Amino acid sequence: MTMRPLTRKRQILFDLCVIGSIIVSGLITYFSIHRGIYDVFPYFYLIPIILIAYSRPKLSIYGSILIGWLYVALVFIIGLPDIRTYTLATIWFYIFVSLGVLISTYSLEYRKESEKTCGAYYNSQAGAFSYNRDSLEIQDANKKFAAMIGYSCDELMQKSLPDLIPDWEDQEGFINKIRDKRRVGDIEVRIRTGDGSTRWVLVSAAETGDPVVICTTVDITDNKLSHASLTQANKKLNLLNNITRHDILNQLSALHGFIELSKQKITDPQLISYLEKEEQAANAIRSQILFTRDYQNIGVHSPQWHNVAETVSLALASVDLHSILVDIRVPPVEIYADPLLEKVFYNLIDNSIRHGNQVSKIDFSSHESEAGLILTYCDNGAGISMEDKERIFQKGFGKNTGLGLFLTREILAITGLTITETGVPGKGARFEIVVLKEAYRFSGMPVIHL
Repeated sequence: MTMRPLTRKRQILFDLCVIGSIIVSGLITYFSIHRGIYDVFPYFYLIPIILIAYSRPKLSIYGSILIGWLYVALVFIIGLPDIRTYTLATIWFYIFVSLGVLISTYSLEYRKESEKTCGAYYNSQAGAFSYNRDSLEIQDANKKFAAMIGYSCDELMQKSLPDLIPDWEDQEGFINKIRDKRRVGDIEVRIRTGDGSTRWVLVSAAETGDPVVICTTVDITDNKLSHASLTQANKKLNLLNNITRHDILNQLSALHGFIELSKQKITDPQLISYLEKEEQAANAIRSQILFTRDYQNIGVHSPQWHNVAETVSLALASVDLHSILVDIRVPPVEIYADPLLEKVFYNLIDNSIRHGNQVSKIDFSSHESEAGLILTYCDNGAGISMEDKERIFQKGFGKNTGLGLFLTREILAITGLTITETGVPGKGARFEIVVLKEAYRFSGMPVIHL
C-alpha cells in the first residue's frame, strides 16, 4: 500500500528520533576519537540523515549539511591535528551532503506520488478500507467508509474482517473470491454497522504485493430495499393476475358450455348464427387472456445464455409437426436472450403450421455478418405478401389471435435482438433474427438434424 502521510504524533516521534540519533552519533564520535578509532563512527551519521529524508524530505538537504558540519567540527575540535584525518572528514562531509540530496530528491518524488494516491484513497467519495489477508485485521480506512457503517477511523483500526462481516458464509465467500482471483469486482456483502444493524455494500477488492487487501465499497442498501419491495409488489400483482385470469377462464368455460347447450336446443338459423358469433367472441377473449399470461413474463427474469439448437429442439417438442421435415443447420452457438426465447421459435413454427398452406419443410440456419450473427428461419409455404411483411408484427394483425409474432418481437427486443421477414411471396416465409456481436458466443454443442 502507498505511504500514508505522517500524523502529528508520528512526526514528533520521528523528530525526537532524529535529535536522539544526532546526540548518539556525537557521543560515539567523542569516545571513538579519544580511543583512536576513526573508521566506524562516521557511519552513524547516516541514521539521522535517512530519518530526516523520510520524515521531512523538504528539509533533508539542510539537515544533511548541518549534520555534516557537526561531524567535521567534532573531528577538527576533538581529533588529532592530522592532515589525513582532516581530509577524510572533508570527504565524509561531501558524502553526507550528496546522500542527503540524493535521498531527499527520491523521497520528495515518492512522497508526491504517494500523496496523489493517498489523496484519492482518503478523499474518495467511495468508501475504502484495507485488511491483512493473514490476520484479517483492519489496516486502514477512509472517512467515507467509516461514516458509511457508523464508526470512526480509529475505531475501525481496532476491528477485524469478521467483526464487519459476522455471517460466516458471507465471510468465507468473500475471502475465497479474493484468494482465487486476486482482483474481484462487484461483490455484494452485508456489513455490520456500529449500531448493530446491517448495510449492503458493493465491494471491489484487490490483493497487493504486501499481505494487504485493498477494498472499495459503495452502499447499495437503499437499492436492495427498493429492489426487494418492487419484487414483492410484482409477485403480488402477478398472483392477482393469475387468480383473475383463472377465474375469467373458468367463466369462459361455463359460457362455452351454455353456448353448446343452446345450439342443441335452438333450430332458428339466425339465432344459431348469433350463437356462433358469441362463440367466436368467447374464443377471442380466451386468446387474449392466454396472451396476457405469456406477456406478463417478458423481462421478469434476467436474460441468460441459450444454446440455439437445443432451444429450437425444445420448441419443436411442443408442437405437432405432422409430416413436416425440420432441418437445423446451426453451429454450436449460444445467444443471450430472455428466458422466453423458446416461445419465439414456437411462435414461428406455429405460424408456419397455421398459415403456411401445406408446409412440408422448415429450415433453421445461421451465418455471421458485419452486423453480428444472423439466425434464419425458412419454410416452403405460401410466404408473406410485401405489404404485410411489417404488419405481421403488429399487435392484433393476423387470422388467428394476431399476438404470436408481436410477442416474438417483444421477447427478442429485451436483449437488443431484432427480427424481420425477408422471404419471397409465394415461395415461403423467411425470418431473420439479428444477434449483436456481444450477445452470442460459440460453444461445443453439436449440430442437430431432425
